[in-house]
Amino acid sequence: MGILAMIAGLTLLIVLHEFGHWFVARMLGFQTPIFSIGFGKPYIVLFRKWNTEFRLTPWLLGGYVALPEMGDESTAKEFMKANGVDPVNYEHKTFAIWKRSAVAVAGVTMNAIAAIAIVFGLLAFVGKPHYTVTDTFISEVSTTNTIAADAGLKANDVFVAVDGQPVSSPNDVIKLVSAHKGTPVTITVKRGNETHDVTVTPNADGRIGIGIGAHQELSFQKVGVGEAATTSVVYCADLSVQMVKGIGMMIGIVPKPADLPDAATEVHGVIAIVQIGAVAFDAGFYAFLDLLARISIMLAVMNILPIPVLDGGYLMFYALEKLRGKPLNRETEIKIKSVFMMLLLGLMVYALLNDVINPVNFGK
Repeated sequence: MGILAMIAGLTLLIVLHEFGHWFVARMLGFQTPIFSIGFGKPYIVLFRKWNTEFRLTPWLLGGYVALPEMGDESTAKEFMKANGVDPVNYEHKTFAIWKRSAVAVAGVTMNAIAAIAIVFGLLAFVGKPHYTVTDTFISEVSTTNTIAADAGLKANDVFVAVDGQPVSSPNDVIKLVSAHKGTPVTITVKRGNETHDVTVTPNADGRIGIGIGAHQELSFQKVGVGEAATTSVVYCADLSVQMVKGIGMMIGIVPKPADLPDAATEVHGVIAIVQIGAVAFDAGFYAFLDLLARISIMLAVMNILPIPVLDGGYLMFYALEKLRGKPLNRETEIKIKSVFMMLLLGLMVYALLNDVINPVNFGK
């Protein structure tokens, strides 16, 4: 059920993105012969309305709206030929740069609106999530750094105190243990119904060779409509900034913090996203909808990048056209887009292979 729900959620976000392009294009007088959910063939025609053929393909890795006035002439001519219209009679129209730009950013805008709406709905109707730590425990004992193992600490031991001070969160344990670098410290743990005092000496890094976990209880704090609206916008804006920084770390132009695991900057694809979505679905509707909001922001950020074949690439070409006073040579533009399309497809294949070879580990 989690996998099916995530596929449905991704499909909905794609449809919303393409609906943004389609709706604004229709309002500004553009032709929209095809609205496709998914890429390629085979496809089925869902229905025809508003001078648009709505299609569905089994390859749900994205979607598109055919926009002849924005350069998608090949798709338009293919559509005309399939519907008994002579492609020779196709007439290319030229629209103002602001109109083409509005259509280009409409999909990104729709994803941003969708994310804000999801977060607003969660906050206004459910509340702000608040997690309370009920206990902190040893999730694993290292076999390389054996300080804890040699002292007799075991997985699932629940922390009671460190150096006589009660602890309630992982941060409490880490702070108190790391303060005793190279010096003994007594850790009190509960194992079953028994309490044990164990003395360990952390290494020079303040570590004793354990993983720390915590059990938490989730509650929701009610917030007003105004606070929900403000928080949802700020939350999505912060997500956008974090994702831009993450992309910068992936390509090496933004330094990666030393404490950030390498896995955080790995490139993954739709398989990993569906897996993460399935886990979020199992965690509850709040976590699942929050993840969809994050993915919607991710789609917006990725698509607005100034890369040919993406929405931001169209804006880049339009900016160049404005500066030059004329559009880039059509053949040159097609060649540039073809190169970047191949690079993008290569990245997608790499991401899918990485999903299989280095799957996301949910256990650590």
